[in-house]
Amino acid sequence: MHYYVITGGPLTSKAADIIGKDHVIAADRGIDFCLKYGITPEMAVGDMDSVSEEGLESIKETGIPIMKYPVEKDMTDTEIALTFIPEDDSVTVVCPLTGRLDHIIANIQIAAKLYSEGRNIVLDDGVTEVNFLSGNDSVTLKLDKWGNDSSVSLVPLSADKNVEGVTLKGLYYPLDNATLSFGKSLSFSNRPKDGVSEFTVSIKEGLLAVIVTNNE
Repeated sequence: MHYYVITGGPLTSKAADIIGKDHVIAADRGIDFCLKYGITPEMAVGDMDSVSEEGLESIKETGIPIMKYPVEKDMTDTEIALTFIPEDDSVTVVCPLTGRLDHIIANIQIAAKLYSEGRNIVLDDGVTEVNFLSGNDSVTLKLDKWGNDSSVSLVPLSADKNVEGVTLKGLYYPLDNATLSFGKSLSFSNRPKDGVSEFTVSIKEGLLAVIVTNNE
């Protein structure tokens, strides 16, 4: 099964477009997003310190379960929401990838950690999608979602371990069995080759974020 965890923050209608009819969990102000775009979550999770009164009342009226936590806690609402998803199920965290930098970094770190532990997880706001690679791994992404006018950046996520054996297929700037290091921007701002319908990123070792952004 596939789950969507919807967070708060500056999400647009483009984020609503990516949400399928699978399981949906709203994290705090993600309730307002669901209300605005006619999405019915199966659960609401968080400390409820940023959701509107209207959003919270709408959830209560529908009888959807609310898992309320103290404001002073050791995990973000998004991280708590992820604990309700079975480990074998895939998840898209629908979260802003612009705006609050601390929240963006936290969500990337949480997702990268979970992916490295074997979870199938991506981050997406309808404009930018973040996939992860760990160990001997690869991902093939089709361009029908973004089009050829997209930016593709590869971001190493570990300061003490290089990403080894990086090979790209279908991207304008080639890499073949390359090494990428934390804090270096060699692999930023690539783009698809003209006429391709997909591209592939593969690695042999390390932890990598593959970030695709629609430039339209």
